[in-house]
Amino acid sequence: MRQPLHLASLLLLLPTLCHAEDFTAKFFVQLDESRTGTFEITVREKKAPLAAARFKQMVNGGFFNGCTFFRVLTGYVVQFGISGNTTLQREWDARGPLREEKSISEPDWNMRGTIAFVTTGPNSRGTQLFVNYDDNHPLDAKGAGFAPVPFGRVVSGMNTLSTVYAGYRERPKAASIKARGDSYLTTEFPKLSYIIRAQQVAFVEEPFALSKNTTGLLITLVMVASAIVCCQGVRHLSKKALAGLPKVESPDDEDDFRPKEGELEEEEEDEAETPSGPLR
Repeated sequence: MRQPLHLASLLLLLPTLCHAEDFTAKFFVQLDESRTGTFEITVREKKAPLAAARFKQMVNGGFFNGCTFFRVLTGYVVQFGISGNTTLQREWDARGPLREEKSISEPDWNMRGTIAFVTTGPNSRGTQLFVNYDDNHPLDAKGAGFAPVPFGRVVSGMNTLSTVYAGYRERPKAASIKARGDSYLTTEFPKLSYIIRAQQVAFVEEPFALSKNTTGLLITLVMVASAIVCCQGVRHLSKKALAGLPKVESPDDEDDFRPKEGELEEEEEDEAETPSGPLR
């Protein structure tokens, strides 16, 4: 009995040694009773090789089929990655947590649309994941082992993720989902949106994206530059307007009734030489 179990464990762990490479996964989502949607995630191996490899195994192994979005905090994150099939979840938990990433050559940040495994400390990443609804840079400042490591980005369908049911917020508990599975979810949280299935599809290039902080800085620089240009334009127009006004000429010398400097001195000398009249 021990030998088959040992071989089975080796077969489960063997895929972790494979390279994930870059790939795109498409998720089909049941938003509510009548609406469905899709989103696609492009994974980059150079961002987090271990995370990328595990995510690829989960996609191709059917782990996400039926997984609910059990923690939805609007404007912050949407979390998923616990199977309602308790047997399947136990199998994946038996693989153990991922080690810390040591070979990140192109690190990413927790900006809107990035995906990362949930971490509670060093070597603690299991199957739970989240997608950032916004630029969550404070997550990057948590330090080694505690900062989530993004390994991919949503390349289409962010509107689908923004539409999943968010009324329960953080009420569904991860421990209860692992222990009771779908019976717990359908009984107490029947409105949760869930993943119908996930599959690997043709690779989709990530669009160029700036973080909100970078975008804000660029907007500020553009506003400052625009203000400078406007000021220069106003000055130029003012000079042009003044140049178009008729020139006011100064009066000619012959019309100037004020004595010139030399004439005033001559008058003073003449007055000094004129004899005064006889005294009476």
